[in-house]
Amino acid sequence: MQKLSQKEFLLFSLISVVVVFLLAGFFHEDDYPLIENQFYYTDIFFVTVPIIAVAFSIILVIRHGLTGNNSKAWILYCAATIMWFAADQTYYHFGEYAAENNNSYLVDFFYFISYFLYFGFMIFYLIPRKNKITKKNVVLSAAIATSFIMTAFYFVTQSTPSDNFETTINLVYPFLDALVFVPAFISVILFFRGQVNFLWVTVTLSLICMAAADTIFLIERYYGVFSASSAANLFFAWRWIFLIFGSYSHIRIFGATKNGLTKQ
Repeated sequence: MQKLSQKEFLLFSLISVVVVFLLAGFFHEDDYPLIENQFYYTDIFFVTVPIIAVAFSIILVIRHGLTGNNSKAWILYCAATIMWFAADQTYYHFGEYAAENNNSYLVDFFYFISYFLYFGFMIFYLIPRKNKITKKNVVLSAAIATSFIMTAFYFVTQSTPSDNFETTINLVYPFLDALVFVPAFISVILFFRGQVNFLWVTVTLSLICMAAADTIFLIERYYGVFSASSAANLFFAWRWIFLIFGSYSHIRIFGATKNGLTKQ
């Protein structure tokens, strides 16, 4: 029996997650919580699968060492992945599906830190390729990022949160999404030009999924339709799938070299 290629296995994983979420929604998993108003069957993904991404990010730091620009980039990558994981676990710990439990901003602190860490990682990645980046790439990426800001800004300002601080917190996310989206989308453009390899597009797509998920999350919260099997959580799950495949690709392809960050 022929083995699936890495790209085929990635596609299979993405489709499998879609099927699981569709089935969860069809059978109304919200009516059968594992922990009342806090934890559902699809949430098992978010407390188990991300551990793989964290483990892979730690392996990458060990492979590349602690000195040099490449090493600094992977340290940022590892720290950001750990922050993402900590944010997810904090989110489920406080059970934020129930509005009355949505009273801790620690999860937002972890998410905010992760954005800046991933942005630093992406900058380290793009610096060696700056001659391949055109002004048109930057303008297009910025324009798309602005659409995230405007969409999210509209729904945040139209909602009626319990306090002004919550509004401020919600408004920060679109700008942070735009911050990481610009370098991430530029990396995708370079990939389709054949100027970077597949492992990088998986990592950058995970960041784009995060930006899309944040925007969808705000929209679903505005219309009161957010749930464990909602579209926002689907994109949050895809984020981890892409991150795992990107990390694994780098470990497998560049495991023997410390120059993986700049190798094509």
